[in-house]
Amino acid sequence: MKFLLTRQDSHTSEIMGADTVALCKLQGFSPRLENDRQSREEANAFGYKAEFAIARLFNAEPPVINVLSDGGVDVWLDDIPVDVKFTNDEYGPLIFDSMQKFRAEIAILVGRTDDDDVMSINGWVTRKEFKQKADKQNFGYGDRLFLRHTDMNPIAELWHFLAKRKWGVE
Repeated sequence: MKFLLTRQDSHTSEIMGADTVALCKLQGFSPRLENDRQSREEANAFGYKAEFAIARLFNAEPPVINVLSDGGVDVWLDDIPVDVKFTNDEYGPLIFDSMQKFRAEIAILVGRTDDDDVMSINGWVTRKEFKQKADKQNFGYGDRLFLRHTDMNPIAELWHFLAKRKWGVE
């Protein structure tokens, strides 16, 4: 599913991305970046764009800047914690360093498109499903757990999952 951000959400994401890097530098540490093709500010901005897309799609609270950590939760859908993962490849894999890093109940994968204001929402998976299905691969920074977007649940099915959890709908 393709999702077009509003100009305001796109702009806010870019400001939040720059602010996050500035806050890290004020705290005396360099933000982690394992991508030589973009700045840390740009990487953060696209992460926020992905979070805005999911928040708007599901009518949830938009993302905020977290000074220390978000605890592995980017968005709350009802009372369910969600980790929104962004990939610079439109249909890249969902990657976690380890199962300990997958702290939310659900992860949603969002990819970059040719249009910086259009996000590709590629699928979702529960923590339990990810643990069962994930493979290991070294992407150049040590072994990571990953799942191809084709092995994830279609985003359209997430509403049913949420409704079933909230109201017991089948």
